[in-house]
Amino acid sequence: MNEIQRQQNRSKFTFAFAAFAFGMLISATIMNASKSPSEEQSEALISYKGSDYTLSDLPSSVAMPYYEMEHEHFDKQRAFMEEAVLQLVAAEKAKQDNISEREALEQLLTITPPSEDEINGFFEANKDRISKPLYEIKDDISQYLTQQKVREKRFAVLGELESKGDFALLIKPPKSPAVAIDTEGYPTTGNPNAKIKIVEFADYQCPHCKDASHTMHKLLELYGDKIQLTYMDFPINRSGISRKVAEGAVCADQQGKFWEYNSMAFAEQAQLSNESPAKFANELQLDTTQFDTCITAAETINKVKASELQAIGLGIRGTPAIFINGRKLEGHAVDQALIQAVEALL
Repeated sequence: MNEIQRQQNRSKFTFAFAAFAFGMLISATIMNASKSPSEEQSEALISYKGSDYTLSDLPSSVAMPYYEMEHEHFDKQRAFMEEAVLQLVAAEKAKQDNISEREALEQLLTITPPSEDEINGFFEANKDRISKPLYEIKDDISQYLTQQKVREKRFAVLGELESKGDFALLIKPPKSPAVAIDTEGYPTTGNPNAKIKIVEFADYQCPHCKDASHTMHKLLELYGDKIQLTYMDFPINRSGISRKVAEGAVCADQQGKFWEYNSMAFAEQAQLSNESPAKFANELQLDTTQFDTCITAAETINKVKASELQAIGLGIRGTPAIFINGRKLEGHAVDQALIQAVEALL
């Protein structure tokens, strides 16, 4: 074995061990996004003046954070159970190959370090969100891509076990309490008679909201006649720019150009400023006199505020917050989780 081969093997060993270390911390969320939820919480949580209250009976401002707490606990349970399965597989492999369990686990989770092309490609694809030159954040990008490869490797191993019927997660996730959202007067697209109604609370400066926007467009292309999408504002960015852009969106909606404005705002997310609404209005060839009057009107300001207050009342603590038929979507991989959730209801 030459020196180059030895270095490559050491590198693979290092990354395999990193995969093992990350294993206890990172759960393959995507894998379980389509699993059937448990029955809705029917167990009484409190008794007040002789009446019992289940999770769905509680105010949304309490019920939603409580549900999220339960879901976080479930995610931790799932991570431990998945790690247990990987260790069971490693134990079998160790016995079969006459190696230590640690060596077996390292082989099972071996990954290849991110290449220069992968690092450069990630930087180019995301440079509108990155304010530093590549040389300053190259190591950070490499670490992020390493973690991504770890998740994908775990997902592949666990997914193969599941497809063969060798592994099934028996614990069930909690089910989100159903909430009522007042969408009257807010921009909606898709089929108004669809049985699947999606409501998204978002912030124009939120990177994950930009990703969710792409997913929503994909959903509309795939199932436009089977879903209805409503967009609502939750401008939580402290700069105040998101709120101003949201108010501009209300005025674009008045002139029938909300979705064009919405797409433009997310496309130019990294360059958003308080002047962006006027810029978008010009580019969309809106009636600028009407737009300028609208954006300072109390009615416009109050409409965005009303959406924000609904989000707060629902116990939403971050964006994007997506509800399908009144139930909050959970999962870090919004793209796959959302598509799978919709397909499960079709």
